Formats: sequence, structure tokens, C-alpha cells
Amino acid sequence: MYLQILCVNRPFNTASAKWSDIDLENKIWTIPANQMKTKSSHTIPLSSYALKILKEQHMFKIIDSPFVFPAINTNGHLHRDTISKAIRNLGGKNKYSGIATSHGFRATFRTICSKSKAELLNLGISEETIESVLAHKELNAVKRSYERDKATIEQKAKLMQWYGDYLNSIEPLGI
Repeated sequence: MYLQILCVNRPFNTASAKWSDIDLENKIWTIPANQMKTKSSHTIPLSSYALKILKEQHMFKIIDSPFVFPAINTNGHLHRDTISKAIRNLGGKNKYSGIATSHGFRATFRTICSKSKAELLNLGISEETIESVLAHKELNAVKRSYERDKATIEQKAKLMQWYGDYLNSIEPLGI
């Protein structure tokens, strides 16, 4: 759940994460184009919080599985709905049913960024950086054809660390 919240991926991408796509040393997670809704590869800089989660998960890695979150009963990965189910049942069965979802944390991220726009602009983080982190595709075909890259990896890394720090400041993550 924390990795989903911190990396703001689509739930399927978190549930199906592969170790071969994660570079712990360089703090980067690159999701191949064929696994993305936009059909473009997506690079996520890993905040110190996300990195710590992945390093801990790596200690429990199942040797035969390429997945970060392997399924116990199959050779595959956890189902994407497993994350939402865990969120729904935090603190009791169906306690957060209809209140929180794994995909909804993407909207939470976007809302927090919008409310913190002035602070983010002071850090050199633009709307395009936020949209890039969310792996949103520009709908305007003309604009998209002229825009090669929405944000640098450094801008995205700064945003992801800021977001992790922000979340940790309102509720210590214990990570």
C-alpha cells in the first residue's frame, strides 16, 4: 500500500512491479511501454521512503519470481485489486469501503500538489512535472507533437521526495 501511495502509479503497475525494472542503486523504477496505459515507458524516481520499502521487500525476494509482489498461489503477481482490498480493510473489515481506493491515491497526490502549487513552483516543479509523474498523456495532439519530455528526472525526483516528506509530516510513515 505504501509503495502505491508514494509512487502514485496505476494500481496494476504497482502490483505487477518487476525487479528487473527497478534500479535500487540509481533510485529509479522504469515501467516498460507495453505495461503502461499510455503505451510510453514511464520512469519513476524513488523517494527515500519508496526506496526503503523496496530494499526491505528485496530481502524477502522469492528467487524464482521476477515480481516484487509475487502471488503465493500462482507464478504471477498480486492482483491489482489486492491493494484496494487492503486499504478497504485497514482497521476493520470494509472500514474504508467506498472511502479510499488504490487508484484514488493518484487523485490525492494531484490534489496535494495543486494545493501546494506555490511551494512546488519555488522548488522548480511545474504542472508538467506533476502530470509527468502521473504518466498522463497530453490530449492535444499538436502540443504533444512538440513536447518531447514534460520534466527532467531531477525535477521528478525532487517532487517525489517532497511528496514523501509531505506525507510523513502529516502522518509519520514509520519508514
